[in-house]
Amino acid sequence: MSDFSQKIICLLTDFGSKGQHYIASMKAVIFKINSTVKIIDLSHQITPYSIIEASYILKTTYKYFPKETVFIIVVDPGVGSSREILALKINSDYYFIGPNNGIFSASFTDKIIECVEIQNDEFFIKPTSNTFHGRDIMAPIGAYLLSGIPLHRFGPKFDLNNLKESSVIYNINIKKKIIQCSIQYVDSFGNGTTNIQIVNNTIQNTDLIIKEGAKISLVIRGITYEGFFTSHFLNVPIKSILFLVGSTGFLEISINQGNASKTLGFDSGEIITIKL
Repeated sequence: MSDFSQKIICLLTDFGSKGQHYIASMKAVIFKINSTVKIIDLSHQITPYSIIEASYILKTTYKYFPKETVFIIVVDPGVGSSREILALKINSDYYFIGPNNGIFSASFTDKIIECVEIQNDEFFIKPTSNTFHGRDIMAPIGAYLLSGIPLHRFGPKFDLNNLKESSVIYNINIKKKIIQCSIQYVDSFGNGTTNIQIVNNTIQNTDLIIKEGAKISLVIRGITYEGFFTSHFLNVPIKSILFLVGSTGFLEISINQGNASKTLGFDSGEIITIKL
């Protein structure tokens, strides 16, 4: 790794507000090994066990950080099981540490150029807990990595053919203009972010254009709702459904001055259908 003045570790967990002591213990482990790093809390409010939410947060934020930032992801429904813990580097020079549970296949489009299965317990905290691999395995590996220990020291090369696939649904029928997709994230306002990516009002990898003011149908659990595609909330009446491209480039479902998640009954991970 190259030398730069401030090396960064980002933490992403589902520990929530009552898990602050878990977060603090991970930071303590990191600082005892490498007191020069800066630790940033990416989020600790991921819905418990929600791999789809964690992946969304990662893929929409990691490129804003300096190169060689290390991301430690502790959203791990299978903690204590035989699932692998991986450490990897992608070709844009970012590092990721976390469980092989599908999170990596949906978190970036960059090519993985090096990946190991973490097995070398020389770098673990002892005794190693079966229920807190974030503290005893992932945190120290991140700290040692930023101390200059190369990836290959942490374990054997991992076969990327064995990387778990994400369960995110995305099926598009271009002729019928129907998209079956997933809600990746619901924010505190109740806005739902889908995994439909849009660039210049065109659905990515298609020639489907959504014009300003176009009517869009939304099917959730067999119930159909209608709203309009717009660039601003104030372009539609208060309490009406709207669709817009959010700051991360994905189509969002909202209600002007309302809570779409509660009103329409969806949450992150929900499979929905969009009809253009």
